[in-house]
Amino acid sequence: MFQPVKQTCKYCTEQNIPFPKYEVQEEEDNLKECYLMESSQEPDAPTVIFFPLISDTFQKYKAPGVERSPEELEQGQVDIYGPKSPYATKELTYTEAAFDKLVKLSEYNILNNKDKLLQALRLAVEKKKRLKSQCPPKVPGHS
Repeated sequence: MFQPVKQTCKYCTEQNIPFPKYEVQEEEDNLKECYLMESSQEPDAPTVIFFPLISDTFQKYKAPGVERSPEELEQGQVDIYGPKSPYATKELTYTEAAFDKLVKLSEYNILNNKDKLLQALRLAVEKKKRLKSQCPPKVPGHS
């Protein structure tokens, strides 16, 4: 599940590209819908927001704070990583129902983590301001 982040971190390290250190604790029983990675020690490293496809609270809620009715519980069941998942890498096309579930899950996870997204934006803006204040002013006529 975290393989893309690990690979990106490794690649960036090998290529001397600034990237936040991979410090996600993989707890199979307690995976989160959103991870925020940033490095205050590396000013050039980007702030990274990673949304693994987790259907943790989506199973019970159709929207943040809106519980599913008993009839809607089936819609919250999304088999992302199981052996019979319609989302396996080998599947090149999805049924319309599988596609709709994936879109709804992604939308839910983004809306449910609005505060973390806003935090990431604030961190990025603050970092940009800090870097800008550390740069010497440009002298007109000099590059």
